Amino acid sequence: MGNSRNHYIISKALRNFMGASVMTSAAGQLACAIDAVVLAQFEGEEAISALSLVMPVTTLISCWGLLFAFGANALVARAIGRHDLDGASNIFSASVWSILFLGIGFSLLMFAAIPGIMGVIAPDNSLRWLPAEYLSIYVLGAWLEMLSYALCLFVATDGHPRRVTLAVCMGVMVNAVVDVLAVGWWNWGIRGIAWGSLSQFVVIVLLLCLYLRDSSCSYRLVWPGAQLCRWFVQNIREGVPVTIGNILMASAVLIVNGLTYDAQGEEGLFFWSICLQMLLISVVFVNGVMEALFAIGGVMAGERDVRGFALLTRDALLMVGILTSTLVLLMWMPDWVGVMFGVKDAGELEDVNDVLRSFSLMIPPFSLTLILVCVYQVQERMWLSIVSVVGQLAVMIVSVGIFAYEMPDDVWLGFPIGGFLFLAGLLLYTTIYSRCRKERLSALTLIPLEEGCSMDCSVRYHADEVHAVLFQLIDFLQRAGVGKDNILKLQICLEELMMNIVEHSHGRIIHHSFDLHVYTDGEKAYVTLKDGGRPFDPVEAGKNTTSCNETGKNIGLRMVANILPDISYKYMYGLNIVMIKVDLS
Repeated sequence: MGNSRNHYIISKALRNFMGASVMTSAAGQLACAIDAVVLAQFEGEEAISALSLVMPVTTLISCWGLLFAFGANALVARAIGRHDLDGASNIFSASVWSILFLGIGFSLLMFAAIPGIMGVIAPDNSLRWLPAEYLSIYVLGAWLEMLSYALCLFVATDGHPRRVTLAVCMGVMVNAVVDVLAVGWWNWGIRGIAWGSLSQFVVIVLLLCLYLRDSSCSYRLVWPGAQLCRWFVQNIREGVPVTIGNILMASAVLIVNGLTYDAQGEEGLFFWSICLQMLLISVVFVNGVMEALFAIGGVMAGERDVRGFALLTRDALLMVGILTSTLVLLMWMPDWVGVMFGVKDAGELEDVNDVLRSFSLMIPPFSLTLILVCVYQVQERMWLSIVSVVGQLAVMIVSVGIFAYEMPDDVWLGFPIGGFLFLAGLLLYTTIYSRCRKERLSALTLIPLEEGCSMDCSVRYHADEVHAVLFQLIDFLQRAGVGKDNILKLQICLEELMMNIVEHSHGRIIHHSFDLHVYTDGEKAYVTLKDGGRPFDPVEAGKNTTSCNETGKNIGLRMVANILPDISYKYMYGLNIVMIKVDLS
């Protein structure tokens, strides 16, 4: 019967979101790869190394975007899960205004600080002039990068990741054209690459701004007034863990630049540049899963859907494990990576292959730890997420540093050893922690194994299944202390909504199931229905029928619209989602 939860609906949402998100990240990473390839073909190895040298600076810029937007995006997801669209608008608006005010000031400050930055990021004076040329253009448009990133997050979380993918792909196409023209045709050198990146951000911002006028958008750009400061602080607080991780990543890249240069000279710096590009390719997949966890998982956190989040996390970890392991296998294939980055000498190609095979073993533990950081943050375990971010990079840098000075020829082995050591330590800590707590928690993810005052189940597309679940619902609501009038109200409306799903679904979808989740906090009951059928808005259908007085058509939905004043519908992640809130007082 329909008394247990399966992962069909959750897996469908994850696949839909992640498919678009990975394509978005892949397109963004493709832009970086195009930059490197264009420079390799027209400018040589020194220009590619310059991109690696400026990466700490570009990562620092991304950190500001993360600080303003990533935490706000997590809060928006929870607000949507709580059916609080006014709160979502305030959070979104505070993030955008922060970027416009503070982001532009940050861009100007970075431009003025370029000479000092060069003294920090370049280990030798002869390596500084190319990075300085790149940054002289790039940092002036840093606020555009922050804004484009924020809009990508908000639009994807609002259920339209494919729209984000389209915008980013259009931006990448423009970036590629500008790169080739500026470097290969107009001879602007590395400055042309910077102009290409800025053109990409402009295109993304323009295309995604159009979505704010769409009727399906859950939030509007408003002026929060005196509340701006409060929303800004909340956004910043929520974005701290991921921001710290990216700041430390920038610092780690800077430190590793120096370690590889000390261990193997300019050749080592070039090898590290290739490894870094391959690591960024793995981040394409990891970012896709991370964004899905923050968006879908954030909505589930707002719904108090613990079991659904556990299923989502399991699927996410499995998916990342498979994808990163596949990338590792590809990196063991000879020659193709080196050739892609302009290596033509047979001896140097063999050296590149050896380096990549050692380095690639770091990618699985590194990626899995990043996913766990997201899992901890969605559960609001902020300190553990921060410690996980800091600890992973610290252990890895120490490991690489030991190899760089003690066994410089094997410096690349320091990466996987550091990654596996930290993941093993994290597993040990979470296992001990979960066994010491009174509540039952899963090891590693720390997701509760027992839910609070909630009911959730997957229902097959059959009338008998619906009626069986309704009996379970009545029993659950009685045990939760809900009054008879509210129980009757929910029973009548949910029967109509679920039977509407059953009767109007056909094709492959009827062989699966839809999900019902109910949560009560003593004052309100929150109900969420999710099905994977064709888009259909039962709320609008009921209201339109009421206004038109169409006798005999959608009578049940008309009744639902009259009985439940706080009911809404949204098509998100390939799912029909109906959200109900009932006042129990």
